[in-house]
Amino acid sequence: MKLQELEARKIIQMVMGESRPLTKNDEELALLLKKRLTKKECEVLNAQARGKDKEALMNEQKIDATRYDALMMSATKKIKNEFVHGDFFYTKGE
Repeated sequence: MKLQELEARKIIQMVMGESRPLTKNDEELALLLKKRLTKKECEVLNAQARGKDKEALMNEQKIDATRYDALMMSATKKIKNEFVHGDFFYTKGE
């Protein structure tokens, strides 16, 4: 998946909510997600942010419903980790 295809801002707002403004641009957010998440976790979250059909994604990625749910939970947990989500909201020096 290319960085331009990754809906980083939508993914972060979907998981973290929109209560705090994101301080980084879309490319920086995409790099952070790509660095912290596996390829399949990125694919699953990106598909959900875009509203893509769950069944189509599972067939494309060759995963079952249990694995899909595990990927969603794992990715959400990683994003909500305080060390990681601080990168979305703060710039260096804050």
